[in-house]
Amino acid sequence: MTVDLLTLSIALNLANVLQCTALIGLALANRGRAGLVWWAAGMGVLAFGLLITTLRDVADVPLVVHAVSNALVGGGMLLLYHGVERFFGDRGHLRRLLLIWLLIWLLILIANLLLASTGDMPPLRRILFSVVVAICSLLIGLRFLRESRPDFHSLILFLAIVFFANGVFFALRGIASATEENWLVVSPPWQTATYLISIATTTLWTFGLILLVNRELVIEQRDALQQLEQIFVAQPDAVLLSRLTDGVFVKVNRSFTTISGYSAEEVLGKDGLTLNIWRSLEDRRRWIELMRRDGYCVGVEFQFRRRDGELRTCLLSSQTVMIRGVPHAISIIHDITGRKQIEEALRRSDARYRLIAENATDVIWLLDTQTARFTFFSPSVSKLIGYSATEALALSFTDFLTPDSARYVQASLNYMLHEWDGDDLIAAPPWTAEIDLLHRDGHIVHAEIVSSFVRDEEGRLVVLGVARDITVRKQAEIELRLARQQAEAANRAKSAFLANVSHELRTPLHAVLGFAQLLGRDSNLTATQREYLDIINRSGEHLLKLINDVLDLAKIEAGRYTYTAAPLDVRQLIADLQTLFRPWAEAKQLRFTVTCAPEIPPVIVSDEAKVRQILINLLSNAIKFTHHGMVQLRVELAQSSRLLFVVEDTGVGISPFDQPHLFRPFFQGQQAAPDATGAGLGLSISYEVARLMGGDLTVYSEGVGCGARFTLALPLQTPSATIVALPEKTPALQAVRLRAGQPIYRMLVADDQPASALLLVTLLHRLGFVVQSVADGQAALDVWRVWQPHMIWLDVRMPRVDGLAVARQIRDTCMQTPGLLRPFIVAMSAHVFGDAPSSVLEAGCDDFIVKPFRESDVVRLIEQHLQVQFEYAEPAAFTMPVAAIDEQGYHAEWRQALLQAAREANFRRLQALAAQIESDRPDDARQLHQWIETFDYQAIMVWAETLADVQPPSRVVS
Repeated sequence: MTVDLLTLSIALNLANVLQCTALIGLALANRGRAGLVWWAAGMGVLAFGLLITTLRDVADVPLVVHAVSNALVGGGMLLLYHGVERFFGDRGHLRRLLLIWLLIWLLILIANLLLASTGDMPPLRRILFSVVVAICSLLIGLRFLRESRPDFHSLILFLAIVFFANGVFFALRGIASATEENWLVVSPPWQTATYLISIATTTLWTFGLILLVNRELVIEQRDALQQLEQIFVAQPDAVLLSRLTDGVFVKVNRSFTTISGYSAEEVLGKDGLTLNIWRSLEDRRRWIELMRRDGYCVGVEFQFRRRDGELRTCLLSSQTVMIRGVPHAISIIHDITGRKQIEEALRRSDARYRLIAENATDVIWLLDTQTARFTFFSPSVSKLIGYSATEALALSFTDFLTPDSARYVQASLNYMLHEWDGDDLIAAPPWTAEIDLLHRDGHIVHAEIVSSFVRDEEGRLVVLGVARDITVRKQAEIELRLARQQAEAANRAKSAFLANVSHELRTPLHAVLGFAQLLGRDSNLTATQREYLDIINRSGEHLLKLINDVLDLAKIEAGRYTYTAAPLDVRQLIADLQTLFRPWAEAKQLRFTVTCAPEIPPVIVSDEAKVRQILINLLSNAIKFTHHGMVQLRVELAQSSRLLFVVEDTGVGISPFDQPHLFRPFFQGQQAAPDATGAGLGLSISYEVARLMGGDLTVYSEGVGCGARFTLALPLQTPSATIVALPEKTPALQAVRLRAGQPIYRMLVADDQPASALLLVTLLHRLGFVVQSVADGQAALDVWRVWQPHMIWLDVRMPRVDGLAVARQIRDTCMQTPGLLRPFIVAMSAHVFGDAPSSVLEAGCDDFIVKPFRESDVVRLIEQHLQVQFEYAEPAAFTMPVAAIDEQGYHAEWRQALLQAAREANFRRLQALAAQIESDRPDDARQLHQWIETFDYQAIMVWAETLADVQPPSRVVS
């Protein structure tokens, strides 16, 4: 049977043209869809390659045409493969495919060249062609099988089978060509099958690719509908679909049911009139007119009535759509009730702020930073500068500022605008300044402005400020400053007065107490003489205490009173107080108790001297003002970690009128007796000292005759792990002379007060020193240069050259002259107010001593600086009183001897006096021995003085 190859070739080429046209149309209809352009290009290249192949089979063509046709067929198949990859979302490997195609083309070209050199071998060319088509078809079929989309499963399998069938056929064709016995004979069945298979496979895969795209379009449309449905349902605004012909609701979303209060079943099949959702029928009519005329509406505001009757303000936007030829309206209802409420609140707020701005006493203003012109003034500007708000807006800010204020404001504004950007200016804290304004009538108004940078409604940077008239305040500040200056001047005058008074009082008192101490060293004095000396000492000590109290109070008021915190044994302190005050209380037949809570720490950190001073003052007042009953000292721990010292008595009490004034200086209560001693400073100083230590002193009394309770509250502070050892009490022995073998030391006393100089010279002579005395600073310098003393006692205030100038000159001279003896310099002064100690040390002195001083203070300084050793006094022989006790009680002579021995810290004499009363008063003797063993001479003196009390004292707060 004869095969018409021409007819088959024409049919194949026509089919390829139709397939290529179909794929091009598909690509044009689905622009942007990946892979379709590559399919069309691949099919076009493949069709062109097959066209050349058919020409090769029906006519003789050059060798290169064979190579080109095979290369085009292979390239077209590879482009189809790349299109499949891109369609399924892969990036594809175009460069790799291009390299493979070039390699195939080179192999085909080389093979054809070899065949041309050896003779025409058509079967080999057919084998090569078949292999290329088979491999490319199988690759495309495998790529389809790799895709696992459930929606495309059948189409993918169909296309894979088509390409596999094409690949298998061409593989068999290649095998058949290789097994033919006569290489020069063309097998008509294979050629016919080739054409038919090519037409069938290309048509099938073109059809399959078109179906694949259509299937994807269907899936995308389905997904889009699902997404639209989801958007419709999930839309936060109410969405509904209704027929325009009768207004019946066809579909509503969940938000519509929420805003309306109806369920979907209650809405569908009904119209808005039936559901009564329109508050105004006029709104409904206007909406229908817009839809009929324009086919849409946007943002139509109307009142929506819910099922429960609540009215909501909404915006309605609708669009006409045709569904199956019937006009429908898809509408979106946006609830703006909240926004309308906010707008109403803003309107009310704006009205409220406008009311505030129009009635505020301060002036509110806005300044445009670009034009430097005011854009707003509150009406109160007329009260500030005399111009109305309208008149002020026509002025520049420099028109109603004084020249200095105008320059200051202009410079500040320019600096801020040029150095900072707008956002930094807005975030910056408000700018506050005091300026001077020019009133319309010409007088100056002092004003305070507070301003901030903000943006107005147009986004421009403006200054929002408030101006306040502070003329009255400025005048008050001037008066206050003047009053403060006057008060400071008065305070300085008071300090100078107290300093002078202190110096003038302490200087003679120094001589009185000093010579009394020197006379007390004489063991030949009679008991009467010692009693007179005791009176002098007690009177002097009382006067010194009064001076110290006044100075302490002045220091507290001036803020110069300090305290030193150190470890304090609380139980030892109250034991000392118990020992000190029990004899006095028992002498008045009072019950005196001291208790300490067990939770109190054994050691705290505080100023022991000041705590003792306060408690002695409180206990002294308590015993003094209590004539029967009890006095109690309790130490407790408050919940707020504060230590409480409570002194309670059953004495005369304090009236409610006196209690608020009790801690004022020099205050004497109504219960004070006219003959009682005390200056009324004790409680005032105690109160201030307690406050200085971070604590408080309070009083409670139900009234006169009901007793009183004073509470000292101190912060509880315990020492660190390494506790400083508490100082031990040592007996105050009296130095008599230098110990033998000591060098001879020269002492220079410089004091313009003869009595003070004589006192110190006498004491130093008795101790064994060589002493010279001068009366002014210049003489001290002259003697120092010639005599070179080891120690100089310098009075600070002297004529010609004062003590501090002398100290500086000696210090400078010693520094400039190596080998010169550097004396130890002790400054003396009765001036203890101010910073005297620090100033004398800065001047070059080695130490400082306050007049009046005790012998022990002088001895201590000599031992400290010269490192000398003294011999201390043995018990002086004295005449023991004949009897200590008779039927009237203790003898006055025995009591005076006990007082004198305690003052001299004479250990053996005190033991002898205590032994005299062991048989008659064993309890008192035992107490005396305890005080003597613990060197508590103060307790002995207090007890001895109480032995003479016969009448209870009247209450005087001190």
